[in-house]
Amino acid sequence: MKSIELTNSQIEKFKEVTKNLKHETPHQYELVRIKDGKIVFILYTTKKLVYNDNHETLEYLNKFIKNKSNSSRKFHKKNKHYGKKNQYKNNKRYSQNNKSIINYYDFTVGSDETGKGEWYGPLVVTAVSTSHSENIKLREIGVTDSKKLNRKQILKLYEKIEELGISHETLVLKPFSYNKLYKKFRNEGKNLNHLLAYLHSKAINNLVEKIDSNDILIVIDKFDKKKMDSYLDLNDRIKVIQESNGERFTPVATSSIIAKYHFEKSLKEIEEKYNINLRKTKPKYIDYEILDKVAKLHFKNVSCYYYK
Repeated sequence: MKSIELTNSQIEKFKEVTKNLKHETPHQYELVRIKDGKIVFILYTTKKLVYNDNHETLEYLNKFIKNKSNSSRKFHKKNKHYGKKNQYKNNKRYSQNNKSIINYYDFTVGSDETGKGEWYGPLVVTAVSTSHSENIKLREIGVTDSKKLNRKQILKLYEKIEELGISHETLVLKPFSYNKLYKKFRNEGKNLNHLLAYLHSKAINNLVEKIDSNDILIVIDKFDKKKMDSYLDLNDRIKVIQESNGERFTPVATSSIIAKYHFEKSLKEIEEKYNINLRKTKPKYIDYEILDKVAKLHFKNVSCYYYK
């Protein structure tokens, strides 16, 4: 799918030339939704028009866009909004400060992690892949910064996200596996941020491989840009931004909600297996034999009891 922004006069012309096509009931934030064979148009209240990039659809585009062209490539190069889109992609300041940059890409991949700051339970890293229309649907169901949500709200939102069929990749490292991998990285002279960069890149790369497009924006909740860059192995044409407070971007917020759901799920499994409430039990009261299976050993309040 491709997109352009229309002027008011183009919108009126668009409605006129497409009135005989098969229209569907518009969704929220949509003015017009057309699906007629291979011809697909979705006009949003923001004046953004999303359309199928095929010959049949482009024939209609040429009827209400002044530029007449015979191919989608020529159409995009001559249309003024094509230049605007690429201007946004190449404008570093815009990328770093305006969350609406995700509207200028066909797909966005966002990633986040949870469990990094807790001495107990797993480390979870999640990446999601979303289209423009999916980002709108995610906002409609209430996806927002997970720090504003309680556990009950996160569970409900996770179920709604699953119903939407959002593509995602989640890596769950329970304490025993986490401790082994952390030790491996430390033996190689690396630290926790290396491990995080490795996991984020693994989740992101797995998703990107499934997307049949290079028109992708990747947004990562920033923790160590240099290390993250060293692990990502992506096509040079794919834009990557790393942002503090990344959850203001819908795909990152979605990743965080999914990650927190799996953190709670995994934590519950660990607590039931070892009959322990980790949120209310201090490391010094945990049996040494199970400490490496319920806790991250490099935390000082854990290591002082495990390595004594």
